[in-house]
Amino acid sequence: MSNDPFKTVTVEYFEDFYTEVKKIGPDCNLSQPFSFSDVRRIKVITTTRDYNLGYSKGNPIVSVTYAYL
Repeated sequence: MSNDPFKTVTVEYFEDFYTEVKKIGPDCNLSQPFSFSDVRRIKVITTTRDYNLGYSKGNPIVSVTYAYL
């Protein structure tokens, strides 16, 4: 078993649909009709784990980031 530092990176992709509601009309009050449009988004989650960085506990340092495409 090596004590050299190493890193693992996991990238996950998720597809997400949601309905966006927009009011149509010049004053956008409740008496105006609504427009519904489906929006497709891709969510990317990146998880990085750094191991053996010299800390006594030995637990990895985990960082998670996400972005929508």
